[in-house]
Amino acid sequence: MTIRFVTVQLFRVGHLPTVERRGVAVPQPGTPALLVTSARESHVMLVAPGRGRRGTPPGTPVFDGTHIVAHLGERADRDWHEVADVLVTPRPESEMPKVLGRYPGCEVAIGTYTPGCLAGLRDGRLVTITGSTRPELCGSFLYGWHAARMPLDGLTTASVLVGQYAGRAGRLEVTGRACVRTERGAA
Repeated sequence: MTIRFVTVQLFRVGHLPTVERRGVAVPQPGTPALLVTSARESHVMLVAPGRGRRGTPPGTPVFDGTHIVAHLGERADRDWHEVADVLVTPRPESEMPKVLGRYPGCEVAIGTYTPGCLAGLRDGRLVTITGSTRPELCGSFLYGWHAARMPLDGLTTASVLVGQYAGRAGRLEVTGRACVRTERGAA
């Protein structure tokens, strides 16, 4: 079964955590995390499977919430499609309007799209994220960012690093960089 509960925690950080570059093939213990740095401020988002808190980076908590991620086309997920906040679709470019229309509880419909992920949002915007090909992580990141009422357009000029947050050590082990672009979808 691919349905899962995902907890996102967003922190505004006054000083950046220690950042270490790691190769994608090197699995590291820790919580999947994204570091978003703009000219005005920086944030760390933890994206953890399951319910509950996973760590506390130094900084001010902005948002903490749990949502449901399900996969369209997966037989085991069928009963969860109606209540999922993030739906992963195998054909994103043709599916976004249909998925969002069919499942009114879905806030983010997302799938793999060369060279990364393509997401449709409930408000009609399309978002491409390059540099990260895990639609579940990208969908949860977008859902958490939006639920925290953070400006989505600010992500287009921010530096977004993807990796694992090692809570005890207080460091982000970076495996890549993401580039976020938004556009208004077809009405």
